[in-house]
Amino acid sequence: MIQKSFCSKSDKDFPAYPSVVTESGNGILEHLVSHLAISPVSAMHYLCTPEWRLPPRKLQNSYWTFLINGHGNVTMDDKVYPVGPGDLIFFPEGIRHSFEHPAGESMEMINIHFHAKVYSLMDFLRLQGLEGVFHDPAGFSESISRELARVFALKPPCYQVFMAQLIKSLLLYVLYHFQNGAPSGLAGFKQLLKLFPALEMIEQRLEDPDLKQSDLALKLRISEVYLRKMFNSLFGESPVKFINHRRIERACKLLRESDLPVKAVAEKSGFRDLQFFYRVFVRITGTTPARYRNTSDF
Repeated sequence: MIQKSFCSKSDKDFPAYPSVVTESGNGILEHLVSHLAISPVSAMHYLCTPEWRLPPRKLQNSYWTFLINGHGNVTMDDKVYPVGPGDLIFFPEGIRHSFEHPAGESMEMINIHFHAKVYSLMDFLRLQGLEGVFHDPAGFSESISRELARVFALKPPCYQVFMAQLIKSLLLYVLYHFQNGAPSGLAGFKQLLKLFPALEMIEQRLEDPDLKQSDLALKLRISEVYLRKMFNSLFGESPVKFINHRRIERACKLLRESDLPVKAVAEKSGFRDLQFFYRVFVRITGTTPARYRNTSDF
């Protein structure tokens, strides 16, 4: 007779996950993740001198910083977060942020830049409320960050696929372990689905400078007033500003990945007027197209 000398733990033997994960029984979280695409940009391990400073800026990609050594304050919009060794700091795309640290203190950190898009449109970090500082005593965040920096430096075969999987793993890890409130993505998901035909139209006609707010309202068979209300509720900006934001994201991608002249980049991004393109680009990114092209993300 074979005797069993072990037994498996039941679900009651493990610490529970936050309610934001376990109570999404309608499958919304699974749906969002199944339509999540990760595109790695860079992963760099930095040793910063005491003179280093990060002035206020906005980036057209999301990123996180894992702080290995050093202390300081990170500002995101109007919020200030004190940070120290072991902290994981998430910066959603487009958020204005800066970093200050005590004079004479050096810093060591790993920065992971990436795009995390749901339906190729929505920034996953903003959608899920992944913004601010998280402290991970288990060390998973540090291990993933170090591995990403190693992979990006050595670039083995299929390194971008590997990086994308590591990034997704950490995003879900943080969501499962540290989120206490209901993320905005779940609350606004039904509204997102209602807007999806208009969002698809924006993507299909992004190069078309004649795309108008009225075209979107007609597509959804709603008034322009209600369209603006829906966009402001979900994205915090009007349909026109949203379209310009998406066009600048495309322009940034073209500036990074091609040698096209700035004028051609503007045209392929849906801007007929070059001067208007420059004004919108500077307003959204905080820099000029030429400087953006010549400056690597930190």
